[in-house]
Amino acid sequence: MNTLIVDDIPENRALLADILKPFSQCDVATNGVEAVEIFEAELVDGNPYDLVLLDIMMPIMDGQEALKRMRALEEHYQVHEENRTAIIMVTAVDAMSEISEAFDTGGCTDYLNKPITRGKLLVKLAEHDLISKEWWKTS
Repeated sequence: MNTLIVDDIPENRALLADILKPFSQCDVATNGVEAVEIFEAELVDGNPYDLVLLDIMMPIMDGQEALKRMRALEEHYQVHEENRTAIIMVTAVDAMSEISEAFDTGGCTDYLNKPITRGKLLVKLAEHDLISKEWWKTS
């Protein structure tokens, strides 16, 4: 699996990368602008991400805007619906308006509330067939 972790807090990026180490090669971005640039570069190179973990609240460009731009890039490069990247929004804010916007306007795949735990993240990935449903046997 190929993953892009987007969060402005270094400890959060490190935690997510550590959890995913047995399952994925991870790239990181510190804000939405970096994330969109990296996301597009991988699309152009023919190596699109399988997963993006995208923080909602970030400086420069927030996760909501980055999500919309990533989905627009997939349309621009004519990525078929079934091949679109799974984009999971990660948020410390439990606000239904933010979550609704991410689904309705942005087209996110799912969301996770912080704090993120290993089990919570891996169960979510298994739900979306990104890792084995029996991930706990191999990690």
